[in-house]
Amino acid sequence: MTRLILAPALALLLLTACSPPVEPGLHGYAEGDFIALAPDMPGRVLETDLREGDPVTAGQLAFRLDDTDARAALAAAQAQLGAATAQFDDAAAGARTPEIGAARDQLAQANAARTEAQDNLTRTRELFQQGHVSQARLDQAQASAEVASARVSEMRQRLNLVQLPARENQLRALQAAIAAAQSSVERAEFALSQRQVRVPSDGRVERQIRYAGEQAGPSQPVYSLLPDGAVHAVVFIPEPELAATPAGTRLAVRCDACAAGLMATITRIDDEAQFTAPFIYSDSERARLVYRAEARFDANPPPPGTPLRLEVR
Repeated sequence: MTRLILAPALALLLLTACSPPVEPGLHGYAEGDFIALAPDMPGRVLETDLREGDPVTAGQLAFRLDDTDARAALAAAQAQLGAATAQFDDAAAGARTPEIGAARDQLAQANAARTEAQDNLTRTRELFQQGHVSQARLDQAQASAEVASARVSEMRQRLNLVQLPARENQLRALQAAIAAAQSSVERAEFALSQRQVRVPSDGRVERQIRYAGEQAGPSQPVYSLLPDGAVHAVVFIPEPELAATPAGTRLAVRCDACAAGLMATITRIDDEAQFTAPFIYSDSERARLVYRAEARFDANPPPPGTPLRLEVR
């Protein structure tokens, strides 16, 4: 009878001895605060200067978009500014009979140039549709036609002005036109500058998402970057320990890749509880009701994805 009683007890003792011990402390992992590097305006990627794993510095060129249309828009804006400036100069200086004749000649020349530019644009558009010329060639022809049209407007307005005496209100209107044209030039220059996208901060290229020839845009990034130090700890706090582990709690961090003595501070805790994610680190942790928290490392954070064990200090 004694053997029958001792046998189950011995089996229970052996089973308990074989069970894995509950790991002390809190569990979590390192998570990166990645930046999606994308252009503010959509366009075709022309060149990419970075590769995955490259270290980068703030202001470094990351990639360029095709800027043919932006250059054409800038040329048209500059032409319009030139036209507005010329109109003001003519009105302010007044005009004589020879100047009126010269203005008529210039208008005729501008009309002829516009006709030629429009004919060239028509031919180029047909060749583009047939696949014989590039988009850049078509954009250049379009820009030339716009410049020629602006020149006609400039010459027509100049002729009108030289035939009439300048008045104060006309001069003010021309000054306003110059200011508006200057604003257009500045906007076009800014749009052109946005075709070159630069790195916002020091860090490392985590992933290249798009390559030369592909379309990019505000929601279509080219790179994913990890800024220096932009790694935080995700910590799972068991419900019974929540009251004793508020925001501001200091944690000692341990992992294979962690520096000795690494510390972190809890910065936020979720309001709602959850069950520990199934990939967290031990069977003893998986079924516990926990609160997800984030903690900021003091220095030298481990790589994103590193499993962590943390202890309250």
